[in-house]
Amino acid sequence: MAEAAGAWRVLAASLAGTSHIATGLPCQDAHGWRELPGGLLIAAVADGAGSASRSDEGAAIAVEAALDELTARLMAGDVDRGPEPGQGPDPDLDLDQASSAVALRAAFAAAREALLARAAAEGFPARDLACTLALAVVDAQALTAAQVGDGAVLARHADGTWQSLLEPQKGEYANEVLLLIAPEALQRMSLAQIPAPEAMVLSTDGLIRLMLRLPGGEPHPAFLDPLVAFARQAADLAAARRGLRSFLGSERVCGRTDDDKTLLIALPPAARSGASAAGEPPTGAPPIGEPPAGNPMTGDPTAGDPPAGT
Repeated sequence: MAEAAGAWRVLAASLAGTSHIATGLPCQDAHGWRELPGGLLIAAVADGAGSASRSDEGAAIAVEAALDELTARLMAGDVDRGPEPGQGPDPDLDLDQASSAVALRAAFAAAREALLARAAAEGFPARDLACTLALAVVDAQALTAAQVGDGAVLARHADGTWQSLLEPQKGEYANEVLLLIAPEALQRMSLAQIPAPEAMVLSTDGLIRLMLRLPGGEPHPAFLDPLVAFARQAADLAAARRGLRSFLGSERVCGRTDDDKTLLIALPPAARSGASAAGEPPTGAPPIGEPPAGNPMTGDPTAGDPPAGT
């Protein structure tokens, strides 16, 4: 697959979990991304609620509506387009970061409104479309991320350390997650901003127990680093995306989680180097159909301690 000079490198896939396959349910996750002028990347992942009868549709609607709103606002450079949901931007942020924060809040409002409008138009309860949503806006200066629910937005810094930007959000009850259709969703939306990382990873909660050390929630580099290396070095993006999808469906991954799985890996143009031959993952990255070498699923004691709670 040809890759434009100066373009972001993005690998992403959503795959139905084994529990859904066994019961004939579709994948209830959705994802999307767009590269905008000026080196700006926007990305989204959504997870449909398992109890919602049309949550796969809801997740897809939320992703598309959010990306549409982000595109419109960021392309126009007009953060005041339409009413502003929730509180304004943090006064400690610089102008560009504040603009991203305002655009993200508006994108969540647009996604929620799209769900409510679809339900009203077709005459069914909005809870049938219930989903979570995580969004990111990133360029050469900063990464701004926000979420409603329990996904993950992770960043790898230039020194190789990882950071988890957002805490999972619970619903009204202990085992309930905050959903986009909830009346308080926009007010409780979480937001974080950091300097631009060398890699960004978004995920729904299906991979949380593999990506993070629980219960603390610290990123697990032995799982994440080989995936970033794979994304950086793969010469053929189409083959690499197929490889990522096969990896998510592999026995070792599915043996640790039966939930739907979404993973989005994004590298800025400056982070690309050392591309391997087309279709050949680099050493230590996940071959097609295999998990990455040295990750916590292998049982290899040299890979470091696996995430607690897995």
